[in-house]
Amino acid sequence: MADATTDTCDVFGLRFWDADLDHVARFLVQQAQRNERFEGFFVNAHCVNVAANDAAYAQLLSNAPFLFADGVGMAIAARMHGVKLSHNVNGTDLFPRLCAAAAAADLPIALLGARPGIAAACQQRMQAAVPGLRVAWSGHGYLTAREEALHIEQLNASGAKILLVAKGVPQQERWIAQHRTHVTVPVMLGVGALFDFHSGATARAPRVMRQLRSEWLFRLLSEPRRLSRRYLLGNPAFLARTVSWRASGRRLGSPGTAR
Repeated sequence: MADATTDTCDVFGLRFWDADLDHVARFLVQQAQRNERFEGFFVNAHCVNVAANDAAYAQLLSNAPFLFADGVGMAIAARMHGVKLSHNVNGTDLFPRLCAAAAAADLPIALLGARPGIAAACQQRMQAAVPGLRVAWSGHGYLTAREEALHIEQLNASGAKILLVAKGVPQQERWIAQHRTHVTVPVMLGVGALFDFHSGATARAPRVMRQLRSEWLFRLLSEPRRLSRRYLLGNPAFLARTVSWRASGRRLGSPGTAR
Protein backbone atom coordinates (compact mmCIF):
# COMPACT_ATOMS: atom_id res chain seq x y z
CA MET A 1 0.00 0.00 0.00
CA ALA A 2 3.03 2.28 -0.23
CA ASP A 3 1.65 4.30 -3.17
CA ALA A 4 -1.48 5.07 -1.17
CA THR A 5 0.30 6.86 1.65
CA THR A 6 2.00 9.65 -0.28
CA ASP A 7 -1.09 11.74 -1.08
CA THR A 8 -3.21 11.48 2.04
CA CYS A 9 -4.77 14.21 4.12
CA ASP A 10 -6.67 14.43 7.38
CA VAL A 11 -10.24 15.75 7.52
CA PHE A 12 -12.48 15.25 10.60
CA GLY A 13 -9.68 13.07 11.98
CA LEU A 14 -10.15 10.65 9.08
CA ARG A 15 -7.45 9.79 6.56
CA PHE A 16 -8.29 10.32 2.87
CA TRP A 17 -6.27 9.28 -0.15
CA ASP A 18 -6.35 12.07 -2.74
CA ALA A 19 -5.55 10.29 -6.01
CA ASP A 20 -6.97 10.33 -9.52
CA LEU A 21 -9.53 7.71 -10.49
CA ASP A 22 -7.24 5.75 -12.84
CA HIS A 23 -4.62 5.45 -10.12
CA VAL A 24 -7.21 4.21 -7.63
CA ALA A 25 -8.54 1.66 -10.13
CA ARG A 26 -5.04 0.29 -10.75
CA PHE A 27 -4.34 0.13 -7.03
CA LEU A 28 -7.53 -1.86 -6.33
CA VAL A 29 -6.77 -4.33 -9.11
CA GLN A 30 -3.20 -4.77 -7.83
CA GLN A 31 -4.50 -5.46 -4.32
CA ALA A 32 -6.89 -8.07 -5.73
CA GLN A 33 -4.18 -9.70 -7.85
CA ARG A 34 -2.03 -10.07 -4.76
CA ASN A 35 -4.97 -11.37 -2.72
CA GLU A 36 -4.31 -8.55 -0.24
CA ARG A 37 -7.34 -7.59 1.81
CA PHE A 38 -8.72 -4.11 1.29
CA GLU A 39 -12.04 -2.56 2.31
CA GLY A 40 -12.81 0.67 0.48
CA PHE A 41 -15.31 3.25 1.72
CA PHE A 42 -16.39 6.44 -0.07
CA VAL A 43 -17.29 9.32 2.23
CA ASN A 44 -19.48 12.29 1.28
CA ALA A 45 -21.28 14.95 3.31
CA HIS A 46 -24.22 12.63 3.98
CA CYS A 47 -21.86 9.96 5.32
CA VAL A 48 -20.37 12.47 7.77
CA ASN A 49 -23.87 13.41 8.97
CA VAL A 50 -24.75 9.75 9.48
CA ALA A 51 -21.48 9.02 11.28
CA ALA A 52 -22.02 11.99 13.62
CA ASN A 53 -24.94 10.12 15.15
CA ASP A 54 -23.80 6.53 14.61
CA ALA A 55 -20.75 5.70 16.72
CA ALA A 56 -20.31 2.23 15.22
CA TYR A 57 -20.23 3.58 11.68
CA ALA A 58 -17.88 6.39 12.73
CA GLN A 59 -15.55 3.78 14.24
CA LEU A 60 -15.55 1.77 11.00
CA LEU A 61 -14.45 4.87 9.11
CA SER A 62 -11.83 5.72 11.72
CA ASN A 63 -10.37 2.20 11.54
CA ALA A 64 -9.98 2.28 7.75
CA PRO A 65 -6.35 2.75 6.59
CA PHE A 66 -7.65 5.47 4.30
CA LEU A 67 -10.91 6.59 2.71
CA PHE A 68 -12.02 8.18 -0.56
CA ALA A 69 -13.49 11.71 -0.48
CA ASP A 70 -16.65 11.97 -2.58
CA GLY A 71 -18.31 15.22 -3.59
CA VAL A 72 -18.01 18.97 -3.30
CA GLY A 73 -18.93 18.94 0.39
CA MET A 74 -15.77 17.05 1.26
CA ALA A 75 -13.68 19.45 -0.82
CA ILE A 76 -15.17 22.37 1.13
CA ALA A 77 -14.59 20.63 4.46
CA ALA A 78 -10.98 19.87 3.52
CA ARG A 79 -10.41 23.53 2.64
CA MET A 80 -11.80 24.52 6.04
CA HIS A 81 -9.31 22.11 7.59
CA GLY A 82 -6.48 23.81 5.73
CA VAL A 83 -5.89 21.14 3.09
CA LYS A 84 -6.81 20.79 -0.57
CA LEU A 85 -8.48 17.80 -2.20
CA SER A 86 -7.53 17.71 -5.87
CA HIS A 87 -9.71 14.72 -6.80
CA ASN A 88 -13.34 13.73 -6.43
CA VAL A 89 -13.05 9.99 -5.83
CA ASN A 90 -16.63 8.77 -6.14
CA GLY A 91 -17.61 5.20 -6.86
CA THR A 92 -19.87 5.97 -9.81
CA ASP A 93 -17.08 7.57 -11.85
CA LEU A 94 -14.51 5.06 -10.61
CA PHE A 95 -16.55 2.03 -11.67
CA PRO A 96 -15.95 2.14 -15.48
CA ARG A 97 -12.23 2.62 -14.88
CA LEU A 98 -12.18 -0.22 -12.38
CA CYS A 99 -14.01 -2.47 -14.86
CA ALA A 100 -11.51 -1.60 -17.60
CA ALA A 101 -8.55 -2.27 -15.31
CA ALA A 102 -10.07 -5.56 -14.12
CA ALA A 103 -10.75 -6.66 -17.70
CA ALA A 104 -7.18 -5.85 -18.74
CA ALA A 105 -5.92 -7.98 -15.85
CA ASP A 106 -8.48 -10.75 -16.53
CA LEU A 107 -9.68 -10.26 -12.97
CA PRO A 108 -13.28 -11.31 -12.17
CA ILE A 109 -15.52 -8.99 -10.14
CA ALA A 110 -18.85 -9.46 -8.35
CA LEU A 111 -21.86 -7.22 -7.64
CA LEU A 112 -24.03 -7.44 -4.53
CA GLY A 113 -26.95 -5.23 -3.60
CA ALA A 114 -29.71 -2.92 -4.84
CA ARG A 115 -33.23 -3.98 -5.75
CA PRO A 116 -33.91 -7.28 -7.56
CA GLY A 117 -32.81 -7.07 -11.18
CA ILE A 118 -30.64 -3.97 -10.80
CA ALA A 119 -27.30 -5.73 -10.24
CA ALA A 120 -28.01 -8.09 -13.15
CA ALA A 121 -28.84 -5.15 -15.43
CA CYS A 122 -25.68 -3.37 -14.33
CA GLN A 123 -23.69 -6.50 -15.11
CA GLN A 124 -25.15 -6.78 -18.61
CA ARG A 125 -24.53 -3.13 -19.46
CA MET A 126 -20.95 -3.08 -18.19
CA GLN A 127 -20.01 -6.35 -19.89
CA ALA A 128 -21.35 -4.90 -23.14
CA ALA A 129 -19.43 -1.65 -22.60
CA VAL A 130 -16.11 -3.16 -21.45
CA PRO A 131 -14.77 -5.98 -23.66
CA GLY A 132 -13.33 -8.82 -21.65
CA LEU A 133 -14.96 -7.82 -18.35
CA ARG A 134 -15.84 -10.86 -16.27
CA VAL A 135 -18.61 -10.45 -13.72
CA ALA A 136 -18.30 -13.79 -11.96
CA TRP A 137 -21.37 -13.32 -9.75
CA SER A 138 -24.16 -10.85 -9.04
CA GLY A 139 -27.06 -10.80 -6.60
CA HIS A 140 -29.58 -8.34 -5.19
CA GLY A 141 -29.54 -7.06 -1.63
CA TYR A 142 -33.01 -8.04 -0.38
CA LEU A 143 -32.34 -11.41 1.19
CA THR A 144 -33.26 -13.41 4.25
CA ALA A 145 -30.40 -14.57 6.46
CA ARG A 146 -30.64 -18.07 4.95
CA GLU A 147 -30.63 -16.74 1.38
CA GLU A 148 -27.68 -14.50 2.17
CA ALA A 149 -25.66 -17.41 3.56
CA LEU A 150 -26.27 -19.30 0.30
CA HIS A 151 -25.31 -16.25 -1.77
CA ILE A 152 -22.05 -15.86 0.15
CA GLU A 153 -21.27 -19.50 -0.53
CA GLN A 154 -21.91 -18.93 -4.26
CA LEU A 155 -19.89 -15.71 -4.21
CA ASN A 156 -16.89 -17.41 -2.66
CA ALA A 157 -17.10 -20.24 -5.20
CA SER A 158 -17.23 -17.79 -8.11
CA GLY A 159 -13.57 -16.82 -7.87
CA ALA A 160 -14.35 -13.09 -7.85
CA LYS A 161 -11.51 -10.88 -6.65
CA ILE A 162 -13.34 -7.56 -6.24
CA LEU A 163 -16.78 -7.24 -4.65
CA LEU A 164 -18.91 -4.11 -4.94
CA VAL A 165 -21.54 -3.89 -2.19
CA ALA A 166 -24.50 -1.56 -2.83
CA LYS A 167 -26.64 -1.48 0.30
CA GLY A 168 -26.55 2.21 1.20
CA VAL A 169 -24.83 3.97 4.09
CA PRO A 170 -24.12 2.68 6.71
CA GLN A 171 -25.60 -0.76 5.94
CA GLN A 172 -23.01 -1.63 3.29
CA GLU A 173 -20.07 -0.74 5.54
CA ARG A 174 -21.57 -2.77 8.37
CA TRP A 175 -22.16 -5.67 5.99
CA ILE A 176 -18.53 -5.63 4.89
CA ALA A 177 -17.30 -5.50 8.49
CA GLN A 178 -19.67 -8.27 9.57
CA HIS A 179 -18.78 -10.62 6.70
CA ARG A 180 -15.07 -9.92 6.26
CA THR A 181 -14.19 -13.28 7.82
CA HIS A 182 -16.75 -15.22 5.74
CA VAL A 183 -16.17 -13.68 2.30
CA THR A 184 -13.01 -14.80 0.53
CA VAL A 185 -13.02 -11.95 -2.03
CA PRO A 186 -9.94 -9.87 -1.12
CA VAL A 187 -11.16 -6.41 -2.17
CA MET A 188 -14.58 -5.14 -1.04
CA LEU A 189 -16.03 -1.71 -1.76
CA GLY A 190 -19.18 -0.02 -0.42
CA VAL A 191 -20.66 1.75 -3.45
CA GLY A 192 -24.09 3.17 -2.54
CA ALA A 193 -26.38 3.80 -5.54
CA LEU A 194 -23.77 2.88 -8.15
CA PHE A 195 -25.74 -0.05 -9.61
CA ASP A 196 -28.82 2.14 -10.07
CA PHE A 197 -26.83 4.58 -12.19
CA HIS A 198 -24.90 2.05 -14.27
CA SER A 199 -27.92 -0.20 -14.83
CA GLY A 200 -29.84 2.73 -16.33
CA ALA A 201 -32.50 2.57 -13.61
CA THR A 202 -31.58 6.07 -12.36
CA ALA A 203 -30.38 8.92 -14.56
CA ARG A 204 -27.12 10.69 -13.74
CA ALA A 205 -26.71 14.43 -13.84
CA PRO A 206 -25.59 15.94 -17.15
CA ARG A 207 -21.83 16.12 -17.55
CA VAL A 208 -21.75 19.89 -17.10
CA MET A 209 -23.45 19.59 -13.69
CA ARG A 210 -20.94 16.95 -12.65
CA GLN A 211 -18.06 19.15 -13.77
CA LEU A 212 -19.51 22.00 -11.70
CA ARG A 213 -19.72 19.63 -8.71
CA SER A 214 -23.50 20.11 -8.48
CA GLU A 215 -24.67 16.55 -9.08
CA TRP A 216 -26.35 16.65 -5.69
CA LEU A 217 -28.73 19.35 -6.99
CA PHE A 218 -29.73 17.20 -9.95
CA ARG A 219 -30.45 14.29 -7.62
CA LEU A 220 -32.52 16.52 -5.35
CA LEU A 221 -34.59 17.82 -8.27
CA SER A 222 -35.03 14.27 -9.60
CA GLU A 223 -36.14 12.74 -6.28
CA PRO A 224 -37.28 15.61 -4.03
CA ARG A 225 -39.45 13.54 -1.70
CA ARG A 226 -36.74 11.00 -0.97
CA LEU A 227 -33.72 13.31 -0.89
CA SER A 228 -34.98 16.68 0.37
CA ARG A 229 -34.10 15.88 3.97
CA ARG A 230 -30.63 14.64 3.01
CA TYR A 231 -29.75 17.79 1.07
CA LEU A 232 -31.91 20.68 2.26
CA LEU A 233 -31.37 19.86 5.93
CA GLY A 234 -28.24 17.76 5.65
CA ASN A 235 -26.04 20.21 3.74
CA PRO A 236 -26.40 23.07 6.26
CA ALA A 237 -25.92 20.58 9.11
CA PHE A 238 -22.74 19.29 7.47
CA LEU A 239 -21.32 22.80 7.07
CA ALA A 240 -22.18 23.65 10.68
CA ARG A 241 -20.44 20.47 11.87
CA THR A 242 -17.40 21.29 9.76
CA VAL A 243 -17.06 24.76 11.31
CA SER A 244 -17.70 23.51 14.85
CA TRP A 245 -15.35 20.53 14.65
CA ARG A 246 -12.62 22.57 12.99
CA ALA A 247 -12.78 25.16 15.76
CA SER A 248 -12.82 22.59 18.55
CA GLY A 249 -10.30 20.17 17.06
CA ARG A 250 -12.69 17.27 17.54
CA ARG A 251 -12.54 14.10 15.48
CA LEU A 252 -15.48 12.33 13.88
CA GLY A 253 -17.02 9.96 16.40
CA SER A 254 -15.34 11.53 19.43
CA PRO A 255 -17.50 12.53 22.40
CA GLY A 256 -19.48 15.68 21.79
CA THR A 257 -19.54 15.48 17.97
CA ALA A 258 -23.07 14.14 17.59
CA ARG A 259 -25.90 16.32 16.36
